[in-house]
Amino acid sequence: MTDSSLPCLVWGCNPSAQIEFAWLTCLLGNMQHVQAWHSTEIQLTVTPPVVLVESGILFLERFPSEDRIKALRNARTHRINQLAKITNFGLIHLSDEQGFDGDQLYPELPQGTVVWRNFHYPRFQSSSFINFFPIGPRVELLKVNSTINSLLSASKRQFPWVFMGTLWSSGTRTLAASLFLRALPKGFFFAGKRFGQGLEPSVYREHLLSSAFSLCPEGDRHFDTFRLYESLQAGCIPVIVDQRSMAIVLFGSNTVLPIFTSWPEALEWVQFLLANPEQLDRQQEKLKLWWNMHKQSLAYRMRKSLLGTTV
Repeated sequence: MTDSSLPCLVWGCNPSAQIEFAWLTCLLGNMQHVQAWHSTEIQLTVTPPVVLVESGILFLERFPSEDRIKALRNARTHRINQLAKITNFGLIHLSDEQGFDGDQLYPELPQGTVVWRNFHYPRFQSSSFINFFPIGPRVELLKVNSTINSLLSASKRQFPWVFMGTLWSSGTRTLAASLFLRALPKGFFFAGKRFGQGLEPSVYREHLLSSAFSLCPEGDRHFDTFRLYESLQAGCIPVIVDQRSMAIVLFGSNTVLPIFTSWPEALEWVQFLLANPEQLDRQQEKLKLWWNMHKQSLAYRMRKSLLGTTV
């Protein structure tokens, strides 16, 4: 049963397949959800403000067929045209890691449509209507019990550092993990064979909540990784190398994220703080405060531009 008095979130993609579902709910608040991804008709009962959610996740497949891509695009064009006849709407665009989907999608939108998308590309930055938001933490780290457990001081956590993820052939993940394992062998390390095939979510969550630091090297294609935001959400200090310019694009120039020029430099800083518990806990508290303020600011801006409201 939906509440027609609420703003309307129209799902042009399967919501159960979108890892960002809980994060969007956290940012946008209580909304009426309409599933249009499996239907040729959008419910005519939708009332403004309306936000359409589309996903480029198909293009992350290794060899998507031309027929599937064509069918997806035809259905999406139909949704856009239907919605445009009913009301103005905003767009949330998920999982467009390579930007290809945006290149095709955005010219189809009514002029002036506000877009909030994952994954930054300079060619989209020139538009005043396209905004960027982080992929955020997954549902396991947004649950109330995780929020409470995140309050544990860094100096009292079981593991000095943690890395759980896939060791891509690109990037510096293997270098970072091997360096920290040699210097601080009591940290926790787990290498998955491929994305999504690692530790159980509850185990992953508990290790983040039990670690002082989290190694956050870039992903296979982007600086943006779930690990970064899940570490922040868990009260676990993220350690980042060589991504200052992208961090400023995503978070602004006032970000307090610890970013280093090399992994040896990052290791030296981590070792110093581990040897100075009071400074370690102050660093953790500074990051917690900044992250909470950033989430509030992001939610305010998204709600204002997409829904015309700030509550």
